[in-house]
Amino acid sequence: MELSRLGKISKEEYGQILSKFLKDIDFYMPPFGYDFSLEGLVMDYFARQPNWPPHLTQKAVGMAKWMSTGLGMCYPFASKDIQVAYGIHATYVLFIDDITHELGDTLNEFEARLVTGKPQKSPILQSLVDFLVDNGTYMGPYAAAMNTKATVEFISGCILERSYDGKICPPVGATKFPGYFREKTGYTEPYAHFCFPEGLFPESEYLHVYMPCIQDLIEFISYANDILSFYKESVVGTKRLNYVCNIANTHGISAADALRLVCHNVTENVRTVRVVLRDYPDMVDTVDEFFRGYVAWYLNQQRYKLTDIVVKDSKGQQFELTPAKPKPVNKEAQKVLVRGIEKDEGKEVALVAVS
Repeated sequence: MELSRLGKISKEEYGQILSKFLKDIDFYMPPFGYDFSLEGLVMDYFARQPNWPPHLTQKAVGMAKWMSTGLGMCYPFASKDIQVAYGIHATYVLFIDDITHELGDTLNEFEARLVTGKPQKSPILQSLVDFLVDNGTYMGPYAAAMNTKATVEFISGCILERSYDGKICPPVGATKFPGYFREKTGYTEPYAHFCFPEGLFPESEYLHVYMPCIQDLIEFISYANDILSFYKESVVGTKRLNYVCNIANTHGISAADALRLVCHNVTENVRTVRVVLRDYPDMVDTVDEFFRGYVAWYLNQQRYKLTDIVVKDSKGQQFELTPAKPKPVNKEAQKVLVRGIEKDEGKEVALVAVS
């Protein structure tokens, strides 16, 4: 369905809706400094992955450069090695989603090969599997299992988006579809568990405490993303197969009212998390840091174009945004130019120029 039929949302109206949402969740811009030291560590991981096509190594390293800083903002309470692991995880999500068409049929066999223990046909997917095997170093056993499950859902969701974008227009009444489809494409459950690093809140002691709010954290991560990326996607962009537009279609309401409904629901998610954890002040502080860092990262990322609109705080003052701008590097490093291929223990490894 064309967005015009759902009612066009203006730049000003989107700013007003977003400002109310931020007020309702008690958001304030956290005092932060960008930890650009995370960049090199995450970039280096992708630079040394074996047997990748050089142009895809370039692409992954470039994505790692800005994704790693964002994960540090979202999880400032985690130790640096854990932040690096989170940054690698998030880069895989963004990267694979971006190259779905290039991965082609190798995606279709991902689940069967994972279950049967066969090597993946794509070296990129094999690197992802190898990374998942090591996630016990930063996740408890239950969280690690949910991470594996979420990986299969995500890859399947990529296949669905590749095959059906522009072909699915859910009818009025199919109100469960938006949430169902979002779960298949979101890869959000691991990021809910990331709020409780095993080193700080071991599952053996705390899983029973935070388990009741995991679903609310999942929904916050998914749908706050949809709120904060809607401007880029569907106000100035043309994307229509997203959660807000699906809500509008299935509920028979305008896009603006759908956005307001999603904002209301996410506000309730935040309140529920705080209620569930209220007897554990340290955990409340941790998730509040996550809520603020997550939203702040979107607001400050030029990718989402939110610096182009007026977003106000609870006092009616416009937020001062400080878009992340890493120290410029030379053009060779910015383009992540692959210098050559060397042999390392019998495997080809791309050497990447990174400064």
